[in-house]
Amino acid sequence: MSLLEIRDLTLHYETAKGMVQAVDKVSFSLDKGESMGLVGESGCGKSSVAMSIMKLMPSNAIVKGGEVLFKGENILHMDDEEIRGIRWKQISMVFQAAMNALNPVVRVGDQIIEAIQAHDDVSEDEAWERVKELYRLVGLDPGRGKSYPHEYSGGMKQRAIIAMSLACSPDLIIADEPTTALDVIMQDQIIQEVVALQDRLDMAMLYISHDISVIAETCSKTGVMYAGKIVEYADTDSLFYETLHPYTKALLSSYPSIKGEVKRLNPIPGEPPNLLDPPMGCRFYPRCPGRDGICTSQEPEYLEVREGHFVACHFVKPA
Repeated sequence: MSLLEIRDLTLHYETAKGMVQAVDKVSFSLDKGESMGLVGESGCGKSSVAMSIMKLMPSNAIVKGGEVLFKGENILHMDDEEIRGIRWKQISMVFQAAMNALNPVVRVGDQIIEAIQAHDDVSEDEAWERVKELYRLVGLDPGRGKSYPHEYSGGMKQRAIIAMSLACSPDLIIADEPTTALDVIMQDQIIQEVVALQDRLDMAMLYISHDISVIAETCSKTGVMYAGKIVEYADTDSLFYETLHPYTKALLSSYPSIKGEVKRLNPIPGEPPNLLDPPMGCRFYPRCPGRDGICTSQEPEYLEVREGHFVACHFVKPA
């Protein structure tokens, strides 16, 4: 049994203009100790999938179908008390711009202690010792736990948030764009730290990013999302070196590489569709250079074309 299994998750948002079809029949699984990346442009549904796993969807979210199974239990059917017992203790999350979410008038260490004592029956002294250990894990001076957020740099705040996510030794960490607000040098340091911690602690990790190069560095398998759907899913090496879906190819050609010959970058023309009224057929067809008549009228099947390699494209057939 997989640690996490998402089956045909479909999630819409009710708005004044209509239903936004944010997530459409998304499926994937994650085993203990594995790392998986979800990559795609902004607004493709990545964060909505993450919020579904934590059951933190906004009040206007409507689950139209599917399951989110964690250790065999459907999170979507859990009541508030049941899900509180899982959040942070078994599944934790590093949110987008999390470094700006720390309470400015409470010492950072006290905020981590609050998370620890909410789940574990430990004294404040024992919790402080755990905070010090967590700070060492993420490369922070343990004495800085008694500092306030304004006394931290951006990178230090992000490391503290990662320490908080590890506070209760969860089985799964969801990292949603954890390095977006940092400079590239600090991004690399944080990424290397996350990868080392994941290996050391044998946690599963779901890493969400619009930056495909970050996913390549951190994850053993990758799902590419476009307009609410996963269009390609494979182990990361296969996805990068045996790319099959036109959107994945377009993403790769729009990012620079520090290896190989210098080549001109090719931005993806157009923009993602409006999910209030997505196009019929393949949702990528308005931007796809290889589109044909069938693409405009018939949705492609999501098929396993090679072992462990899934693609939704009319022109990619099983080998």
